[in-house]
Amino acid sequence: MREMFLKDKLIANGISFKERYGINIPDSSGNIETEYNSVRNAAGLTDFSFVQKYSIPEQEGLDFLNNIFAGNVENLRFGRVLHTFLADENGDIVSDCYIANNDEEFLILCESVTDDSTLDKILFEKNNGADYGLKNITDDYVMLSIDGCNAWKAAKAIFGVNILGLPYLSIEEFEFDDTKVNVIRAGKTGEFGYYVLAEKRIAEKLFDTASEKVKQIDGTVCGLEVHNTLRLDGRFFNIFSEGIAVKNPLYLGLQWMIDLENMNFIGSEIIKNQRDEGVDKKIIGIVIENNAGEVVPGEKIFDENNEIGSIISAKHSYVLDKTVALALLPFDLAYSGLNYFLGAANGPQIQTISMPPFSPKSLNMKID
Repeated sequence: MREMFLKDKLIANGISFKERYGINIPDSSGNIETEYNSVRNAAGLTDFSFVQKYSIPEQEGLDFLNNIFAGNVENLRFGRVLHTFLADENGDIVSDCYIANNDEEFLILCESVTDDSTLDKILFEKNNGADYGLKNITDDYVMLSIDGCNAWKAAKAIFGVNILGLPYLSIEEFEFDDTKVNVIRAGKTGEFGYYVLAEKRIAEKLFDTASEKVKQIDGTVCGLEVHNTLRLDGRFFNIFSEGIAVKNPLYLGLQWMIDLENMNFIGSEIIKNQRDEGVDKKIIGIVIENNAGEVVPGEKIFDENNEIGSIISAKHSYVLDKTVALALLPFDLAYSGLNYFLGAANGPQIQTISMPPFSPKSLNMKID
């Protein structure tokens, strides 16, 4: 099992750990509401080093990446980041990926529903990644995530004012402790987000500095569990929730991650055939009042007479003070503004909604 390099630092900040796909990940401080509100109202610092990290030379890597991942890497210009996915031979999603054009190399960051060795087998053994110069750099770097409506304040305090001009889905080099680090403006909470990729030799000092700057603006150190809630009510795809439950990228609404003009990636034939035949199911947002009680994945959804679908994921939204959920429904029943019932045809009423159900504070934040 892979251990996080900064585990002791995280434990000192009250974060517990658990195993997920062969990696011992930082889970929670035990107070999800505090962590949630820190991100929505200030900033949260999370160790994302569980992410599997690879590099590949730009020239040699283009053909390899275009034949592996669903997105169009060929059109990815310098300094920009592509959000796409890796599928298996059955067309089911395996990894939620960022691919960054970092000057003369591409960086590939994978959130995967498989362990490190299995992902390596896909990229190296089955697809000969080493022949193209692919390298696994997971153990050489840590990756910190700074998220929140005021995350830019912490990032500015660490890296300087130039970070304020970093566009969404872009990568740039900055210096910390006389060492180059890569900062990606991304994140999956709906608020400002910065991924910081740094060598291990400066990782502890970087974590201490980032933690200090985040706490100075009333933020906190967070685990990864809170990101499940933040992603859900921010309506960002979560491979560890709806991804593993549904697997089918078309049902999940991930067509925007696919380059439809270059359908040569792993699993593309099956996905193309499904798309040509038409999609019969779709993910839709649901809001549920608190008087319905605890809502769990797998719970059935009914119309006035029949079972029509099921809950895929559900979390309490502290902004709405309601349960926000995703459901898998027949395509012609999966649009907003409809009332259905939870658990039985006479169960608690639920409503389909457009996601996200509220505007994140970052959309109205003036960066100075």
